[in-house]
Parts: sequence; structure tokens; C-alpha cells
Amino acid sequence: MHARKRIEIVVEAVQAEAVTELLDRLGAPGWTMLPVIAGRGRQGLRRGGDPGGVLDNVLILCIASEEVTARVLAEREELLGARPAIVSVSDCAVLRGEHF
Repeated sequence: MHARKRIEIVVEAVQAEAVTELLDRLGAPGWTMLPVIAGRGRQGLRRGGDPGGVLDNVLILCIASEEVTARVLAEREELLGARPAIVSVSDCAVLRGEHF
């Protein structure tokens, strides 16, 4: 097993491309994007699926080395800016360390 960091970013779907471009630029080995069906937080219940997709959120998952994770977190202002987002980082282990 190889120790890595798991970065999770929940962001509005319209902002997802900017976030994934940032991850790519900072050397992330890859990422996965999943739709968020619904969620509840500080601002109450939020559901996606409106016809224009304006309220839709996505979850971007990225598993990276500690060095790449540090670069991502150092770009806090560009990552978050004025956009609503949730960013969390946790420890994880992967079987194929050469992929991450």
C-alpha cells in the first residue's frame, strides 16, 4: 500500500472546468467528477437537476501525492476565489502508487 492524499472538492458545475484545469496545471495525476444529486448545508437543502443546470453541483475527487496536495492547497485563493466550494483533504492508501 502507498500513502496518498484524497482531495474532495464540491463546487457548482459551472465552475468545475476552472477547478479541473487548476488541478491539471498543479500536477494532479488525474481526477474524477461525479454529479451531486442533492445536499444540505449552511444554506439549507439544495437539489440539482433544474433544466438549465444552474444549481447543479459536482464532486471532484483527486488522489495525489503530499507534494501535489500541498501545491493545490497553496493555491487557496484561485481554488476557492469567490465561488462557493467545499474542499476536504484526507489520508488514503492506494495499491498502485505509480498511478498517483
